[in-house]
Amino acid sequence: MDSEALHERIGAHLRADDPRLRQAAARQAAAVAWEPDQERYLASALADAAGREDDPAALAAELDALPAVEPALDDLALQRLAGLRTDSPVVAALLARAARLQIAGPAEPVGDGTRVVVRCVRGIPHTGLPLRTRDGAWVVLQRIEFYGKAVDRLDPGCSGRVLLSGHGARELAEWDCLDADPGAREYVPGLRAADPRARRRAAEGIADRPDAWAPEVGRYLCGALARAAVRETDHDALESQLKALLGLYAFLAPPAYALLRTLDRGALPEALRPCLDGLLEAQAPDAVR
Repeated sequence: MDSEALHERIGAHLRADDPRLRQAAARQAAAVAWEPDQERYLASALADAAGREDDPAALAAELDALPAVEPALDDLALQRLAGLRTDSPVVAALLARAARLQIAGPAEPVGDGTRVVVRCVRGIPHTGLPLRTRDGAWVVLQRIEFYGKAVDRLDPGCSGRVLLSGHGARELAEWDCLDADPGAREYVPGLRAADPRARRRAAEGIADRPDAWAPEVGRYLCGALARAAVRETDHDALESQLKALLGLYAFLAPPAYALLRTLDRGALPEALRPCLDGLLEAQAPDAVR
């Protein structure tokens, strides 16, 4: 079955009355590296399904599938997920990675830190979370107060007083935003850019941070890199994509392998064939599949 027919079938099964069909559909959604339009469709379908799910096994499968389409989750889908009553660590990590805070008052120095009122506009940030300023500086969310009480997270739409560490916090102004590490949200569009130089830079950016990715994000990035490599026409960009995959080999999973096996080794530049051979022969026993 081609991927177009498969993604439509998965969407239909996520709306089925039988929870076993919904569970199986979610697992299928997690097992493929999708085209961008299909990814957006399935991101919305999975968030909708999770929001109305009443079967524990199907809900677990739907939530576990979300990282496979994470960069395609829009603000509405993230809001739906934030409203779920679940203790899923997958959803907690996903919502933390999507977190965005907007500064709602003047920054006030407090010892080595900076105190400021913020509003959560996306995701669910928690204490200890690194956040990036508009200038690219990093700060850490050390403390959150909600109505004068210390809490460990801030829900979407809520305002609170926070304590930030890091020099970048001193330069914050009202209406500025702080974002959690955007990771895949920034790099994946670059892999799909029309300019081969942008595709190469995106792959190099992923390769520069092999130890920074959570396992579920690493698996997604491997799928995105493999899909980019399969359609790549620029040799420099292809080299960057294959080398990035080698750097992330511990995250290689069936969706990426399935794509890499479709590459015509004989059509590759001779210098790139060892890269492909190494990927297809790589063994990652400690990887989380």
